[in-house]
Amino acid sequence: MMLDNGRVKHIVGEKAEYLVFPELEKYPELGVAFAIRGAKGYHYEPISPEVDYSGIASELGIRVEDLVMPFQAHTDVVAEYDDAVREFKDTDGLVTAKCGAVLCTKVADCISLLMYDPIRHAIANIHSGWRGTLQKIAQNGLRKMVAEYGTRTSDLICVICPSIRQDHFEVDQDVYGEFAKAYPEIINEITIRKNNKYYIDTVRCNTWLLERAGVKMENIIDSVLCTVCHKDLINSYRGNIEGEKHFRNLALIWLKD
Repeated sequence: MMLDNGRVKHIVGEKAEYLVFPELEKYPELGVAFAIRGAKGYHYEPISPEVDYSGIASELGIRVEDLVMPFQAHTDVVAEYDDAVREFKDTDGLVTAKCGAVLCTKVADCISLLMYDPIRHAIANIHSGWRGTLQKIAQNGLRKMVAEYGTRTSDLICVICPSIRQDHFEVDQDVYGEFAKAYPEIINEITIRKNNKYYIDTVRCNTWLLERAGVKMENIIDSVLCTVCHKDLINSYRGNIEGEKHFRNLALIWLKD
């Protein structure tokens, strides 16, 4: 089974398996990939000796030492990467305008937002799980790019990587109540109620945030792939088929030298 759908292209390499986004391939200076099941298991921790990234790095023509991974903690913190700092504690988003630095986030149902400003040649990689979505980390990522690089949101292109979709994101009253507080304008649009459970559309929350900030609808590229529906190929926490291993997918974006 392949995951090609016009918005993503499924690549099965000798050393790793990953998705690319044809809409972004028109920018030869940009690299973007989403490593999935079939590559080495990408644990939740940042780079460590126990995790082998050589396969995906080899496939993409990048160096393991150029991978930059924050210590994700479901925060709303977005930091700028520069050569002086390599470790980012309690950070769930990174931005940079430096060539060669491969910004990474790890997800298994959460959303990775990959952003590119083709005018000012700046990038962002944002981890927006349901907690990050409540805290509107996507907005923080946009603000950081505007502040650091003078990005105009109307220039931005944003990819929404595979993630859990509304049909599978079941929550109780307490979490629904938090979304009602955070998104009162669209709470009815993003919620389905069945059997005293609530199903929240976190992808729509993020597209709404992007659109409100000035990102053009045509520049928001949703993979439309559900991690749970495709749990046989994409690592999924709720659709976990690996027992207690809980592997993650790896979202990567970089500016080529």
